[in-house]
Amino acid sequence: MKYRVMKKQNNSSMCFVCGMDNEASLRTKYYELENKSILGLFQGAELHQSYPKRMHGGIITALLDETIGRSIQIDEPQTFGVTVELTVRYLKPVPLDETLYCVGKITDLRKILFYGEGYIANTSGDILATCHAKYMKQDVNKIVSGDHFIKEQWIYVADDVSPEFFELPQ
Repeated sequence: MKYRVMKKQNNSSMCFVCGMDNEASLRTKYYELENKSILGLFQGAELHQSYPKRMHGGIITALLDETIGRSIQIDEPQTFGVTVELTVRYLKPVPLDETLYCVGKITDLRKILFYGEGYIANTSGDILATCHAKYMKQDVNKIVSGDHFIKEQWIYVADDVSPEFFELPQ
């Protein structure tokens, strides 16, 4: 199904998943979609492999965790999701050196906690891994040192071409 992009989320400086200054980072770009899902676009490299040409399971888990956890920022931009519990299912090998999608959304929102689910898919629409997760809501200022992080490490990175829509597998 095709969804309109509502907003591009910030990247951080040193995050393993979205960091722009971390040499090992996947440099994932995140987009908020009209259906309240979040989409991460990424591409693994040899640095991220386990078996030849396959992404390491821990990195797959990190991608799913980051993506689902970011979904809280669609409606609560000053809130980070702190991981409480993750259950990941690895369905097919996640290849390196090709564009992949990581999609997450909230399935149950409570006062202090939220639950979500997500998946990683290739451009053909094959679901490669899935995740169900539980997070605690945490104000960004309780996690980072306020203005310094927001001004210097939580950065907007413009795209060469800004996408208007994304077609996601179901």
